[in-house]
Amino acid sequence: MISFPKIWEILTTKFSVFMQGVGTTMELAFFTVLLGSLLGLVVAVFRKTPFLPMRWLMNAYVAFIRGTPLLVQVLMVVYGLPQLGLRLPRMTLCIIALVINSGAYMAELIRAGLQSVEKGQEEAADSLGMSAYQKMRYIILPQAIKVTLPAMGNEFIAIIKESSVLYAVGVYELTYQANKLASVNYRYLETLIVAALIYFVLTYTMSKLLALVERRMRRSENSVA
Repeated sequence: MISFPKIWEILTTKFSVFMQGVGTTMELAFFTVLLGSLLGLVVAVFRKTPFLPMRWLMNAYVAFIRGTPLLVQVLMVVYGLPQLGLRLPRMTLCIIALVINSGAYMAELIRAGLQSVEKGQEEAADSLGMSAYQKMRYIILPQAIKVTLPAMGNEFIAIIKESSVLYAVGVYELTYQANKLASVNYRYLETLIVAALIYFVLTYTMSKLLALVERRMRRSENSVA
């Protein structure tokens, strides 16, 4: 039986322990989205290059990452890179793994944004004598990124949840802290319910903030129009 008084007791007496995990989880999500967006932007741009080997390489990267489990990718990075001589802190290795994963999904989002830009604008830029770099920087990318911003926000929410797999490699994020606490108090269900409620608060709050940002963006577009 679930003990609701026990859930409240765990939440109130061990709140600081959970908050330590929340801090690590949010740090992982922030750096993953920031660096993953940059990686995704680079990959998306190179997927449009006329240089076929580079396009094939980028497409292979996206296909491989999207076709394999995140946990397997984390284990490959965390245990594989040290064997190759690259010894970094565990937290850094986990961020690298998450960035590699997120970069592939961000690349797909940005690619969709690039395709949403009307062909006529590219033709207009060509008629003005813009180079391919100028056309991408000043015409295509600003519009593409604006279109993909809401989806990037959803990726941030997804990473908050997906970072829970890092408990398997000993990173002190929220799930790890909850599991560690449950191994001491032997109230696994109640402790994990508390962790689930905290995850829900984090993701629900972020989704509401993103909805607010989207509404303001739409208002600004309507006012300009």
